[in-house]
Amino acid sequence: MAVLRYFIILAVCLVPFMFIDIAERFPIMVGITLAVTLAYWLGYALLERKRKKMEKGKE
Repeated sequence: MAVLRYFIILAVCLVPFMFIDIAERFPIMVGITLAVTLAYWLGYALLERKRKKMEKGKE
């Protein structure tokens, strides 16, 4: 499920650049891909960490 969410967010960020007329689109698209990847996995790791702390607190 996490991979599906990642690809949906990536598509939402990249699809608008397919319709913009920019000569050098590739470096921008690579940058967006790297930024989305880093932000998503960082956020995912933080949420998992928070979830584990909450589960530990319930015990």
